[in-house]
Amino acid sequence: MFPASKIFRLSASILAGLLASTLCACAVRPSSTTMNELASDKGCYLCHRAEPAPGEALPLAPSWKDIARRYADQKGAEDRLTEIVVSGSGRGGKEHHWKGKVHDAAMLPNIKELNEDQARQLVRWILSFGP
Repeated sequence: MFPASKIFRLSASILAGLLASTLCACAVRPSSTTMNELASDKGCYLCHRAEPAPGEALPLAPSWKDIARRYADQKGAEDRLTEIVVSGSGRGGKEHHWKGKVHDAAMLPNIKELNEDQARQLVRWILSFGP
């Protein structure tokens, strides 16, 4: 058996590490205003919207809210969506992941417009629109 003091110190160390990593993650998370500006500057709003447009038959691309809803709680969603933002999808890409739900299921690669870190930040922000 482990002495109680050793278990307490180990538990305290684990808790301190978790708290520190949580605080660090929150401290570096870009603001919604910053992400909105990045999305606007990089041309994301040419096809996407924050909210679904009421009455629109087939939008050009899914809204942030639709994306967040679809990928909520999916393991690996952040990595998968970051890859799609960087490399594209549909024609010339790896898959038609919104076929029949948007006007054109292809998303062109964005590697010239965004670096991978920017793409990942945008994906995290988009996933925050979820339920």
